[in-house]
Amino acid sequence: MQRIIVCTFLCFLFFPTVSLGQKSLVIFSGDLRGEIKPCGCAEEGDMGGLPRRLTYFKQQLSQISNLLYFDLGNNFPEPSEQGNLKIQLIQTALKKLVPQVVLVGPNEWLNGLQSLDPKIPYLLSNQSGNLNYLSSKTIKLEKQGITVFGYLSPNFVYQNQNDPPIVLPVGPELLADWKVKINKNAGLFRILLFRGNVEELEKFNQSGLFDLIVAGSSNDDELKQVLQVQTGSDSFSMIPTKGQGLLTGKLTKEGKLIPDNQEIVTADLSVTWLRANFEDAPELEGTFRTYDAAVKDLFFSNLDRMEQQQQESPFVGNAVCVGCHPNAAEIWKNSRHAHAFATLENNGKHFDPECLECHVVGLKPWEAPADASETVLKFSGGTGFLSSQLTPHLKNVQCENCHGPARAHLENSKIHPGNKEPKSACVICHQGSHSPMFNFETYWPKIRH
Repeated sequence: MQRIIVCTFLCFLFFPTVSLGQKSLVIFSGDLRGEIKPCGCAEEGDMGGLPRRLTYFKQQLSQISNLLYFDLGNNFPEPSEQGNLKIQLIQTALKKLVPQVVLVGPNEWLNGLQSLDPKIPYLLSNQSGNLNYLSSKTIKLEKQGITVFGYLSPNFVYQNQNDPPIVLPVGPELLADWKVKINKNAGLFRILLFRGNVEELEKFNQSGLFDLIVAGSSNDDELKQVLQVQTGSDSFSMIPTKGQGLLTGKLTKEGKLIPDNQEIVTADLSVTWLRANFEDAPELEGTFRTYDAAVKDLFFSNLDRMEQQQQESPFVGNAVCVGCHPNAAEIWKNSRHAHAFATLENNGKHFDPECLECHVVGLKPWEAPADASETVLKFSGGTGFLSSQLTPHLKNVQCENCHGPARAHLENSKIHPGNKEPKSACVICHQGSHSPMFNFETYWPKIRH
């Protein structure tokens, strides 16, 4: 039977016993990496998000009763204070989506396993037995059942080399153990949720244990989605990165998988992109309001500490630059950079640090270019913007976003700011789904000075 590897994010509703009828809709998704909702910076990158995923599931459930959702994990962001708030939101949404299982991913491991909600059916079949996650799951259907295993490569997680391994590699011993478990439930449709490298994938493929292998995304560029992964002997489907789409297929009572729509991916699965035509599910509105309020509280809780930094800030604001550089200031005033902060206010995101860093001056510690003078280098690590009330002169994208802090230049005009090469300065913000149409050759003339 055809084997499949799907890189996607799994996460939705299932009842203990399902009436199979003619077909069951199988959905694979995952790999949010903290991208809980499209940022709205650019229409072209406006895909994905948990609210749209829930809307898609609701639409499908209105047409088909048997919907089986599997989540491949790696949904958490990298560790941070705001990341902790996202983890709460993601797991709240997952519980509303009710997945069959959620594979423990690298980012879940990185944030600490204590952050995983025990009410969510996390799956890790290659655990040594010391963890409290599912080792497999059997789903009973009216005509045919499904058994699901999940593999997370030990190469993707940190393990203390002085202790016995918690996550086991694929090898003869692991495969033999899994074969015994699978044979106890002969006749079931066998699915593997996979997150590892190509060599590990090929070992599972050659084992013949699974009818369908579904893998997490190894692609980091959401603008160039990759939906296939190739091994030496076969090609497999891979889920869209950052949760921008879903892989779906219909499983017949004969155990055959067929595409759900016309946009077919390898191994009889199809892809559905979560574009703006899917409205946000109202069931998650309260969850996102709670998150936004918590992000705002976090922002203000840091202000006392940051006010001291204001006294030492190397950023002065473009009002100081205008006196000597009026022509450049005029070009800036007529550009979208001059109104960058207003776009956040219009969307209620002017307290969100992840958005602010590309709409104000010096929110994150400044990194000096390698060729900066010793006088300029001393400002490396300095910050600027605190809030629109405390530092209104640092709102919007200004001179110092690209040219670096100007305090040393203000005190001595012979000391030039730590300039960055224009293109490298642009792509700090104009990248990924935040600016998918960015092209330096066409964007740069609009602000050249």
